Amino acid sequence: MAGLDLPMNRSAGRRMSSAAVSVPRLLMSWEDWLTFAFALIAFLAVAASIQGAGWVDNMPKVVPTVVAGLLVGLFAARLRFSQWLLHPVALAIGAVVVVYAAQHYADGLTLADRLADFRVRMHEWYLVVRAGDISNDNLPFVTLVHGICFLAAYMGAWSIFRWHNPWFALVPIGVVLLANVSFEKGHPTGTLVVFLFGGILLIGRLHLQASQARWRRQGVDYPEYISLNALQLTVYLTLALVIGAWMIPVGSEAAAAKSAFNSLTSPFEGQSERFVRLFHNIDTRKGGNFHTFGSTLAIQGDVKLGTKILFEVKSGEAGLIRGTSYDEYTGSGWKSTSRDSTRVDAAALDQAEGAEQYVERTFSILEVTVRSDTSTVFSVGTPLSTNLPALVDAPDVEASDIERIRSRRSLNNGDTYNAVGSQSTATAEQLRAAGTNYPDWVKQRYLQLPASLPDRVRAESARVAGNAQTPYDKTVAIEEYLRTFPYDLTVPAAPPGVDAVDYLLFELKRGYFDYQATAMAVMLRTLGIPARVAVGYAIDPAEAEETKYIVRKDDAYSWVEVFFPGFGWVEFNPTQNRPGSGAEAESSGGAGVLSPLDNTVDPALSDILGELDPGAPPTEVLDALNAPAVDKKGPPWTLIYTLAGALAALAVLALAGRVTWNWGLGGLDGRPRLWAKAQRLAGWAGLGARPAETPREWSRRVGKAVDLEDDAIQLSDAYEEARYGRPDLQRIDDEATVGAYERLRNTLLGRVFRRGERKPRGH
Repeated sequence: MAGLDLPMNRSAGRRMSSAAVSVPRLLMSWEDWLTFAFALIAFLAVAASIQGAGWVDNMPKVVPTVVAGLLVGLFAARLRFSQWLLHPVALAIGAVVVVYAAQHYADGLTLADRLADFRVRMHEWYLVVRAGDISNDNLPFVTLVHGICFLAAYMGAWSIFRWHNPWFALVPIGVVLLANVSFEKGHPTGTLVVFLFGGILLIGRLHLQASQARWRRQGVDYPEYISLNALQLTVYLTLALVIGAWMIPVGSEAAAAKSAFNSLTSPFEGQSERFVRLFHNIDTRKGGNFHTFGSTLAIQGDVKLGTKILFEVKSGEAGLIRGTSYDEYTGSGWKSTSRDSTRVDAAALDQAEGAEQYVERTFSILEVTVRSDTSTVFSVGTPLSTNLPALVDAPDVEASDIERIRSRRSLNNGDTYNAVGSQSTATAEQLRAAGTNYPDWVKQRYLQLPASLPDRVRAESARVAGNAQTPYDKTVAIEEYLRTFPYDLTVPAAPPGVDAVDYLLFELKRGYFDYQATAMAVMLRTLGIPARVAVGYAIDPAEAEETKYIVRKDDAYSWVEVFFPGFGWVEFNPTQNRPGSGAEAESSGGAGVLSPLDNTVDPALSDILGELDPGAPPTEVLDALNAPAVDKKGPPWTLIYTLAGALAALAVLALAGRVTWNWGLGGLDGRPRLWAKAQRLAGWAGLGARPAETPREWSRRVGKAVDLEDDAIQLSDAYEEARYGRPDLQRIDDEATVGAYERLRNTLLGRVFRRGERKPRGH
């Protein structure tokens, strides 16, 4: 009886301790809390990675948002209501959580002020999205990140506690983590290791819980604290994997490991044009090819360029390699508008024939060998044609004014093509005398300015132009003025609602090529001078090997093209880190052209080109050049390796399946082997043998469950006869036994694959 008084004799401290341990069980068992802890490790690792990436300065913490998503998902999964009722309520709660987190980034002294600012800025961003414009406000990005984090955490908790599936929880956040790592640094981080640690523990934990549920249905006893024993083993295995990860070789020995990691992160490294257009103000902390040569050019801040080789060119001298141009200024960047895209065959010049109306121009040949996948065709000066089947983009008001050429297929590493471009060789005196008789289509397209442009930008343009009388002299004055601005890639982007040119001229007073080129084009337009921004690359003389130049990501550049009646587009460079236009020299473009007489292209073309007269028209140049583009890709190794890998994986799976199927059957033959296989299949189908159940009892139960009772009993009789009968007395035919086994096997296999659809026991 003394034992009955034991709870009454416990101290108050022990009673409180016991109560504290029991409180969490009011909601879930301690094993479910253990599962939640593992999920928390994985999700917090992703949250910590996002917080540590520094995408946006002073970005609100995402850890509370992730924890809130997990808790909301946990409670929703435990409530036995329809998911169509639970999900809308949970998402409404999530919207409140996300808005509350994001409002910390908004402006205002009070919560009400910040919420009002949040509403206004999100509405403005919505209008930007609808108009295809460029945004420099980071608040939508902050909101998007918190929204994704909450949604991923909520669906992860729902998947774990409602569906008991760890993969639907881990795969989405693993994608988010890889995307974050690829943009942030591009190599494994501590948060990735922690995520893998928590993920492996979670997978093992849910697998064990599924096994426990199956054992309970089958009436199999198992130790009460088997979870802790399994946890200990899982932790040891996980730690071994982590230690192995940290022991990955460095230097040249790590090439294979680095390549494997890059293959996982490479899908996230390509910054799509839409992402840059809407969220260009974030800091990726990784050099990128931020000129996408698409339909928009965002003026970004704190630019980080990489050193990856993009292509090789053969050119007579260092200069500018053009990719595309833009006509509409938005206040925070540029857009290309009202373009017609025309499919043309290789070496076609129909659209470029209008270029012959301009005088004092040279038609230049550029040979390009691609080292990084692209579709943009680069040229020296205004593009005219290429020896590739291409898409030619030109204004819908003037088809001959080609702004961009793209290959109709993706250009891959090793592909080589030739392109023809046109550059001005007019002298300063000739350009001064060009006048202002601009064609209507030029004035319509290249004098546009936003209504929001501050008046002081116009006043500053007039001040800098001073007493200059001709468009050329005004252009040179503005170019020289902007070249006094220090070159600085670390300048910030313009704040939300602030014009980029105004910000450069009156706040920053320093910048890089996108800023200066934009400022020059806008200032010229305020003076009635047609201008546009061109983007591409500036060849670095230090990267030369005789006449071959290597072009890298950090050679990205932009400059200004100014239209002069009778002479066409002329290049000017308002950024001081590269040579200027050489305004007073014989050639005002100064970009370094490759003329038809320069023997700097493929030696096989040298004799043909040498026979051309200087200043030959583009039709002659291209006819001489009309060699097909070189496709050096060779066999499709990626596809071959993928198929080979898939076949190898199938072979490994087949071998593993065969080994698993025959595991433990060594030494068995004939009827005992058939009996063991049937029992194994039945176990996978949830019909395993129970303790103290005879073969005949088991066969009847299984036979009734699959409507093959006669076959099951025949198989058990054959097994008992072989196992316990006299060797010289056999009543059951072997062929009939094999037939009974095959019918039972096929039915059990179907039950294995349909197992998840079976009703719970007792229904």
